Amino acid sequence: MSSLAGRRSFVALVTSIACIGPLVGFIWWATSPGVQGVYFAEGIFPSETEPAGYIDADALFAIGTAIVGCLVALLVRRRLTLTSTGLVLAALTLGGIAGSAIAVLTAYAFTSPERPKIAYGSIAEVPLTLGAAGWLLVWPIACVGTWFVADLWSSES
Repeated sequence: MSSLAGRRSFVALVTSIACIGPLVGFIWWATSPGVQGVYFAEGIFPSETEPAGYIDADALFAIGTAIVGCLVALLVRRRLTLTSTGLVLAALTLGGIAGSAIAVLTAYAFTSPERPKIAYGSIAEVPLTLGAAGWLLVWPIACVGTWFVADLWSSES
């Protein structure tokens, strides 16, 4: 395989993986529980001291991206025949990071506004947020981990 064809395959794989991000983001937004809050001049603050909705939203994101990462790695492992394993692992990593970031941005685009057009003191839904940036790494870690397990499995048989 020529160097140009290898680079094209690399870019196509990263782009293909990243294009799954909007679907993951939409599903995350649609399934995440809402956290009720009170609207003040500074923004919307949760009405509970420690709402479980934040933890649930982070868990749904982590589980969803882990599942997608595993499925992507298995599909790539089954269908793609790049000569360089390093290129495939780099593409899975970069595509996973890009897909996670796009998923979060897509969910943020669908979430409730920071400044709704309601009176101060009214009950409103707190905008969806990701609790920690580290959750963005679940997708690429799941991709690379699944790739390694599938590689070990296929080399033993």
